[in-house]
Amino acid sequence: MRIAIVGLGLRAGNVLKMMKEDMPEIEIVGYVDPDPCGLTILTDNSSDLTQYKNLKQMIDECSLDLLWVASPNHLHLEHIKAGLEAGLKVFSEKPIVTSKEDSFALAKLIKKYGESQLIVGLVLRYSVHMREMRRILDAGTLGNITSLEANEHIAPYHGSFFMRDWRRLEKYSGGFMLEKCCHDIDLYNSIVGERPTRVVSFGGRNNFIPSEAPPGKKHDDVYQIKKSYWESADDPFTSDADIIDHQNALLEYPNNVSFSFHTSLNVPDEQRRFCIIGSRGMAEGDFGRGGLRITDARTGKCLEDHDFSFPTEPGSGNYPSHYGADKLMCEDIVSFLRGDLKSLPVGPKEAVVAGLVAMAIDESMASGQVVDMAETWHELDALY
Repeated sequence: MRIAIVGLGLRAGNVLKMMKEDMPEIEIVGYVDPDPCGLTILTDNSSDLTQYKNLKQMIDECSLDLLWVASPNHLHLEHIKAGLEAGLKVFSEKPIVTSKEDSFALAKLIKKYGESQLIVGLVLRYSVHMREMRRILDAGTLGNITSLEANEHIAPYHGSFFMRDWRRLEKYSGGFMLEKCCHDIDLYNSIVGERPTRVVSFGGRNNFIPSEAPPGKKHDDVYQIKKSYWESADDPFTSDADIIDHQNALLEYPNNVSFSFHTSLNVPDEQRRFCIIGSRGMAEGDFGRGGLRITDARTGKCLEDHDFSFPTEPGSGNYPSHYGADKLMCEDIVSFLRGDLKSLPVGPKEAVVAGLVAMAIDESMASGQVVDMAETWHELDALY
């Protein structure tokens, strides 16, 4: 299995290292990246891995089986298309694309080349929490899902990273809701089993602004923990970032099912919590803190109480990568590539949907209007 990488950042290096542990026959044969900060994760000697000037040259010369796309988000469609047109399997990090136009263009590629050719990095679908939730939902324990609430609250050290990294600029990232929270949107779409019909959102930037900057370099031990590389900025409070640092969204699904979601980049006690309420029961969980509790609505009895936590200091961010889900994702992808697994928990069509919802959420925030999704789904469905 010969793999090459476009966009060799820290995440690509770490995930591919896990993949190679599970699949020793992998040969990582080259990369395209002007600032490959993840290179040392894969090799002790940079000369062990060939750097190519551009993606076309690498595809032409490497005789690949799989192209790993971990480039900045705005380049994903171009790189995915190049891999698919060369007859390769492609893995793409999330978000899969950054605009409605690119989403529809990708839908055409999926129809032409097949869903199985494109693997997507919506890693939380592989988490222990979601594996257990799928079992609970399939058993009917919660009854019909009626409403949901969830958040993604990240600590100031991580929020600062977003305000200094290339992800701070919507032209590269597509916006914070898309870049960071498309995981969450995809998860809750899958739990409801429907696509949203309407969305509305409010948010802004009130934390990482000049008036809130600490004097001098005070608290750099917090705000400079997580290093940024390509297109980085120095100061999270005065950078040219145009992303939000807090946002609320309300989504409506068919049958009056509602979902409220909140994200913030300045929460000292990190959470990635959810509460799923059904006609017969409730599921409460937190990816970071590890808990998952299932309660019967009629008796109030706790039916299940799980602890999936990992030893760590609260707020330190020292969780296993994505709460252990990266490792589980790599195991499943390896089984899929070897032919032992027929399909993966999430595919490119679901990734396109999650991305379009995130874009609509930001459209609502910018316009101050409720966004009806009917025309978007009509256009998308006509392409498959």
